[in-house]
Amino acid sequence: MKRIRLTQELTHNGPPVEKAIANRRSQRDFTGEIMSLAELSHLLHYSSGVTDKRQGLRAAPSAGATYPIEVYAIVNNVEGLAKGIYHYLISSHELELLREGDFRNEMSRAALQEMMFKQANVIVALSAVFQRTQQQYRERAQRYICFEAGHIAQNTYLIATSLGLGACAIGAFYDDEFNRLLGLNGENEAVLYLLAVGKI
Repeated sequence: MKRIRLTQELTHNGPPVEKAIANRRSQRDFTGEIMSLAELSHLLHYSSGVTDKRQGLRAAPSAGATYPIEVYAIVNNVEGLAKGIYHYLISSHELELLREGDFRNEMSRAALQEMMFKQANVIVALSAVFQRTQQQYRERAQRYICFEAGHIAQNTYLIATSLGLGACAIGAFYDDEFNRLLGLNGENEAVLYLLAVGKI
């Protein structure tokens, strides 16, 4: 599968975290202006990427460092990227193209006709590989997995705000339809959370 190496130039002089928190709001209207690949790279790295290469630790906490969450970017309008579904390869900071094409209509239908899925530059989909955490934490795993998805979603909001982008988290979608869109079986791995991100 085609892989796209994301930029390692991740310096960004955004506002302090307190200002990003104060300014964070869910944004549902996007301009349609193109998002740069550097912006997407920054968003993915600081929401869920490896921030300590020596120990392999990531931007969001994970129970026992089991890291059950997988990250997908469904690209609508990003400079230098074909429209399509990409898997974010966290350890190597790359995107792997899974399916090329325009999936805006399918996403909108799977999310109860939500229009922002057609307007956003990218939809970040967070899925869980349940067994990674279940092996260690058994009946507590589901709780810990949901915590981690929430940590990554909040990071996404704050990084988007820091970059001057808008973001909106979505929990209302048809699970089976979105799992099929990403090629997931819904049992071993399933979508938990969606975030629309784009220019405002």
